Amino acid sequence: MALKRRSFIEQRVIRMLRGDQTDDQALFLYEAQFGRLRDLAHRAGMRVNVPGTSWLGRDELSLLAWLAQAQRVLSYTKSFHRDAMLTLTVVHCAGTLNALGIQLPPLTLQHASTVEEAG
Repeated sequence: MALKRRSFIEQRVIRMLRGDQTDDQALFLYEAQFGRLRDLAHRAGMRVNVPGTSWLGRDELSLLAWLAQAQRVLSYTKSFHRDAMLTLTVVHCAGTLNALGIQLPPLTLQHASTVEEAG
């Protein structure tokens, strides 16, 4: 899926996840947290594309959906992955997004459920 077909907010979060540090004034607030999320996802066998990649992978869509879900109050007891540290880091990063005023749209959840059903 082409990254440019996603919303501006989703594109920004994907850039954060990938470690793309271009023109983001809030970099110091999230760099270490999203780096940890990227590392834990990689250790769990998930692929996060390098900065500048113009397409969005299935694993990135899953991570995006987990972040969107973690931003919703009802998901605080949700385990996104069998690796508890990965789940905790997703929740931590979602809280950081909230603190930065970045709210992933509900449509992010809908797109992700389609990906999970297909996979």
